[in-house]
Amino acid sequence: MPCIRWGGGRTKRDGQTRLGEERWRCHECRRRLTTRSSSAFSGRGFADDVMVVAVRWYVRCGLTYGDIAEWLAERGLVVDLRTVYRWVRRFLPLQGEAARRFRRPVGDRWRVEETSCRLDGRWAYCYREIDQHGQVVDMDVSERRDAAAARAFFGRAVGESGTTPERVVTDTALCYRPALRTLLSEVEHRTSKFLNNGLERDHGHLKQRLRRPMRGFKQYASADGFSRGHALVQNVRNGCSSPTDRVPRPLRLATARPQPARAI
Repeated sequence: MPCIRWGGGRTKRDGQTRLGEERWRCHECRRRLTTRSSSAFSGRGFADDVMVVAVRWYVRCGLTYGDIAEWLAERGLVVDLRTVYRWVRRFLPLQGEAARRFRRPVGDRWRVEETSCRLDGRWAYCYREIDQHGQVVDMDVSERRDAAAARAFFGRAVGESGTTPERVVTDTALCYRPALRTLLSEVEHRTSKFLNNGLERDHGHLKQRLRRPMRGFKQYASADGFSRGHALVQNVRNGCSSPTDRVPRPLRLATARPQPARAI
């Protein structure tokens, strides 16, 4: 195993950690290292799978940090609820970024709409869009519903997905038309509340999670990170990820768990 400090050099086995991992020692710097020394899990006192599952439980199920701590305690792992909070803040954005390389290519027909959420006691808006396959393309949280917010949302969606849509379906909100005219002038723009029924149904999963037990967000970083993590879980559950496209729906989250964990 190469040393993460020298990028090479000779190493030898040096026993095991208390989590049962193989440990090596570098001949050059005398530093001890494991297979996760260069990952985001380095220095954590729990196994990688435990932290990944705890984060997934929080996003997928209507649980509080205390509920997850109780679930882990029933399995013999004593974890403080503040520790679970730090896991979610640290690993949820990383898992979302790592999962992007496994997702299905984004389609060219987008359905776009915004839904409301509470941010620091005030109303805010979650801009979300899905393609014709039901895959969540991107999302953004904004305190305003105007042309500038919609333009920033479309710009980030096109940049991160690497796809320029051919058709965009929105509701009748006045913020979308000037934003599309500026950024995507060649795109066919349709306004219909009936064509966005699939997106409204997808909104329901997010709003159900936000209402109970969360009751809104306190910080923008939390709102953006959680909303993106929820989109990741929905894409995996809907089969919009390469490791899960041919896996039965109840097994998709469990099948896709190792890939993002190894990538971070």
